[in-house]
Amino acid sequence: MLFLLASVLGSARLGAEDATIGVELVIDGLTAPIDLADPDDGTGRLFIVEQQGIVQILEDDGVLAETPLLDLRPHLLILKNDFEERGLLGFALHPEFTTNGRLYVSYAAPLRNGAPSRWNYTRRISELTLSLDADSIDLGTERILIELDWPSRKHNGGGLAFGPDGFLYIGLGDGGGAHGVGEDVIWSAFDVPAEQLYWDRLAQDTTSLFGSILRIDIDKGFPGYSVPPDNPFVGKQGRDEIYAFGFRNPYRIAFDSLGRGDFLVTAIAETLWEAIYLVDRPGNYGWPIREGTHCIDRTAPRNPPPDCPRSGPDGSLIHDPIVEYPNMQVMHPDTLMAALGAETRGVGTAVVGGRIYRGTALPELVGKLVFADWSAAFETPSGQLFLATPPARWRDLWSFEKLTELETRIISVAEDAKGELYVLTNDQFGPFGDTGKVFKIVPPHD
Repeated sequence: MLFLLASVLGSARLGAEDATIGVELVIDGLTAPIDLADPDDGTGRLFIVEQQGIVQILEDDGVLAETPLLDLRPHLLILKNDFEERGLLGFALHPEFTTNGRLYVSYAAPLRNGAPSRWNYTRRISELTLSLDADSIDLGTERILIELDWPSRKHNGGGLAFGPDGFLYIGLGDGGGAHGVGEDVIWSAFDVPAEQLYWDRLAQDTTSLFGSILRIDIDKGFPGYSVPPDNPFVGKQGRDEIYAFGFRNPYRIAFDSLGRGDFLVTAIAETLWEAIYLVDRPGNYGWPIREGTHCIDRTAPRNPPPDCPRSGPDGSLIHDPIVEYPNMQVMHPDTLMAALGAETRGVGTAVVGGRIYRGTALPELVGKLVFADWSAAFETPSGQLFLATPPARWRDLWSFEKLTELETRIISVAEDAKGELYVLTNDQFGPFGDTGKVFKIVPPHD
């Protein structure tokens, strides 16, 4: 891999083609921007989704509207001023938002009545509606589609996206119960006791929604939803809503809507290997049998075995990712490099999203995947951007190189209606403070 660095407002060179990028500030003073949506309604405005539960309106003059589009905090779990992964995690506009005002959220609500005792929170997937004569959304319009009680504060997933088929896709993590049930994280990824590992296996249990990508039709089945009849478990054992399974933490999901229509799922690692999957078909994506293309032994996570099954307990073939890289845990002195290869070096800390570039400002990038890592180092804000190039065979691993490193932590990568890309950041470990920023990827600065 070729790693080439640039400053936040500088450029990064990309190999023989000498292509370059710049990264310019769009808005600062935010808290934790986790997504961005373009209503494509002719106003030039953008919606900035913040993890603490607010969706801001960025007007075409670059100023935030006084009133947010949505303030979901009255319905949200109270978040910690600490390392925090919960909150408002997913946001998607209905394909006909400009006429029907409907949008969808995935968020952590307080634990509902009747939930298992001492679990952590209740995940909601909800629809809300913006009245055509209103500037903001009335929370009274919330229509809850799915509620799922969550055992821990970990492995949340959270991505939402509409596919070219018009269906809503929903990323749900495996629940994180292996780290301990309740409010506290008791065990790290590297010291989970064997008796807790049954929580991991929920991602291979298709009678459970955990660890899956769901696919539902929100335009039918009112007041709930219907299930597309070609979902893989319709009429078979397994939950009808499941489209793909075997995910630990499908944090961001995105469609190449201006291109081939491909579906990308960003899967943050539990132990050593970060991955992005091309989910071009239903099926099994490996966790906890595999992490990326690599075998995993949860009882000895720093000494992965050389061999493991290529299929799940139900016989389903495990599909490999198109991008993977080792995180900094491979550099830990207890990680047995002999099992990984002596040349293996850590690249980052957590993969946090990617988009196939379809804009016009940077023609050299068209058809390539821009993806982000949260921070090169855990303690020091140092988010990274990479560029992956598709191989001759679309499903093979893509080669990639580093574009730039920012002096902040990257939370996500987003796209506007024209296919231009944005980098969403903050300096903190969670949704607090005012260091949140949105940058736009642009041609290089002089």
